[in-house]
Amino acid sequence: MIADLFNLDRALTPQERKRLKAGTTPKGYAALPGTGPAGETCGSCAHVVRRQMARVYLKCGLMRRGWTAGIASDVRAKAPACSRWAAPEATEAGS
Repeated sequence: MIADLFNLDRALTPQERKRLKAGTTPKGYAALPGTGPAGETCGSCAHVVRRQMARVYLKCGLMRRGWTAGIASDVRAKAPACSRWAAPEATEAGS
């Protein structure tokens, strides 16, 4: 492997190694996307929160403690639903 050939793992600081091992998995989801009901998405979940800033950012309400000001805590509306998905409350039309 090329990394072994050049000893690249020794050139990284401990923090850089930790970030590299952590990967790029989004931290905003309450559970692993795709583990919820078939055909449902994060955008159709009762827990999705739309935060209005310079533009609208989607966040999972169950992960409110972990929200950041960056994309690390965002969720995608088209992402497959997670196991914590809940149906939105029905609203009466014409009231």
